[in-house]
Amino acid sequence: MSDLSITDLMFAYGAWVNDDNSDLGCKSPSLMLIKSAPKLCKDSVKPSSRRVVSYISDEDALAVDRAMNELVNHSVHLHNIITYHFIYNWSVKKIADDYWSQFEYPCGKRKATNYHVNPLLHYAIGFLARELRCGIT
Repeated sequence: MSDLSITDLMFAYGAWVNDDNSDLGCKSPSLMLIKSAPKLCKDSVKPSSRRVVSYISDEDALAVDRAMNELVNHSVHLHNIITYHFIYNWSVKKIADDYWSQFEYPCGKRKATNYHVNPLLHYAIGFLARELRCGIT
């Protein structure tokens, strides 16, 4: 397993998941340049706010993937919070507003805040760290 912290490892995993360069070869350098250009959709994060992430090997990413599968077996909501934060690059406030408010306040009269989501995010990160540590030994 790499020497990255768990949050750096998760951000690298998110970049690994979002990498869509599945083509093994290109016919020309211009095609390679076009395929490697960043693609933005309406819900995507602006390029200026993207994180620079560390390299993650396929073996490490698959180990994180196995830990994510254990997390979804433990709690679907924690898995969704981790997915929104590390893969879709949502902020904790956006997760609270757009995802967690509907569970915390189903009538819609109030909104959840980052104080509701932060402990859940840290619990899920700790769960993943424990799963990754247990998977190594």
